[in-house]
Formats: sequence, C-alpha cells, structure tokens
Amino acid sequence: MHPTLTILVHAAAAAALSLGGIVGQSPALETRLLALAAGSNLPATVSAFRALEEAAPPPADLLRSSPERLDGRWSLVATVAATVGEDLAESVDSGTARASAVNASGVVVDASEGTLPVQEVDVKRRRIGNEVVLATPLGRVLLRVAGAFEPAAPPAPGTRATVSFDSLEVFTEGGGRRLLSAGWVFALGRAVNPALANGADDASWLETTYLSDKVRLGRGNKGSIFVLRRLDEGGGALAAWPL
Repeated sequence: MHPTLTILVHAAAAAALSLGGIVGQSPALETRLLALAAGSNLPATVSAFRALEEAAPPPADLLRSSPERLDGRWSLVATVAATVGEDLAESVDSGTARASAVNASGVVVDASEGTLPVQEVDVKRRRIGNEVVLATPLGRVLLRVAGAFEPAAPPAPGTRATVSFDSLEVFTEGGGRRLLSAGWVFALGRAVNPALANGADDASWLETTYLSDKVRLGRGNKGSIFVLRRLDEGGGALAAWPL
C-alpha cells in the first residue's frame, strides 16, 4: 500500500475509534446526568448536561429528517433557568440560576414540588404542551400550556423549533375533567406587554441538543436547559386529552 494511503487509512481508523469511544460513553453520561438532576447540585448538573450534549449531538437536520423521534410524552426531570440579563454559566456561578422553573411566554410555574411536569410533543399536529401540578387555595390542579411549533427558519439550526403558545387549560389533578380554557391569556399578555414574547427576536424557541430513545436534552431561548425522560406508553394524567 502506498505510504500516503496507509497514513490516511490509519488516520481514519483512529478517528472512527475516537468517535465510537465518545458515543459509547452516552449511556453512562445519561445515567450520571439523571442522578445529578434528581439532586440540588446545579453546577454539577449543568456540567453533566454539557458533557452529554457534546458527546452525541442529534442530526443537524433533526426536525426535517426525523422529527418523529421527538414524538410522545416526556417527564421533565430537571430544568435550570438563567437570570434575566445573564447567561446560564453566569447565573450558576453567581448562585442566581433557578431550578424547576417552567416558562411559557411569560407564564412561569415553579415545578419544584410534587409530581414532575410532563411535556408532550405531537409531531403530526405540530403541537407541544407543558403540564404541571399546582397547589391552589381550592386544592391541587393540573395546568397545561400548549402551542404550535415548526422548524426554525435558516440560518437557525435544524434542531431548533419555534413555538407559539396559544392555549392555557386547567384540569382536575387526575386529569378527569377540564375546569378552564383560557388561551386568550397569551394574546392579551403579548398585547399589553410585548416583552412577554420570550426571546430577543420576539419568538419562543426550543432546541434539541441530545436525543436517545429514553432521554432528551433541550435549550430554550430564555437561556434555560431541560432534561427530559420518555414516559412509557405515553403516561401522565393528560395523555387522553389532545393538545
């Protein structure tokens, strides 16, 4: 074999071995992240999050080539939000980052107590929704905010979806009955205070930065990160209620 060709073959083999080693770490990195996400060590959780998304990023054209991989119901294991005006690293270092805060176009919910929130992605109908249990003076209820999504326009990454929330619903805690539907809240909020349209470009977006059969990682336009685990057989109280 020609010396130059031999060098190229060896280089390609080394690169393949290196890539295989990195991707092969994913299950162990998933396990570590899920364990940390269940605790309160935000710096360690964010570090593990970055390690996993860097080890095995999803296809660059995910939302166009294989969006069905996102379909289903996912338990929100952890979310970490940056303080307004800071990036996530600054907020974590300064101790001002917020854990378990779910934000949908200005509707912010503290999800640190009780049942883990659920996020549903309906690829066929291009709908996405977040569900969280709330304690109210009249008892515990289930709140869902939902909206339409579509792949973000270039030059945004093909893993990014823009989201327009348009639905707010309140259910009994078990999901057996809908108590309130108030989608007009989003339209009114944006009309009264345009700043409630998340993000500098006046559009909410969610980017998938890691995806396996069981775990999904995401970043939002407000600087938040999300760790989600797929629910078996589409579990959760609102599985029977279409978005």
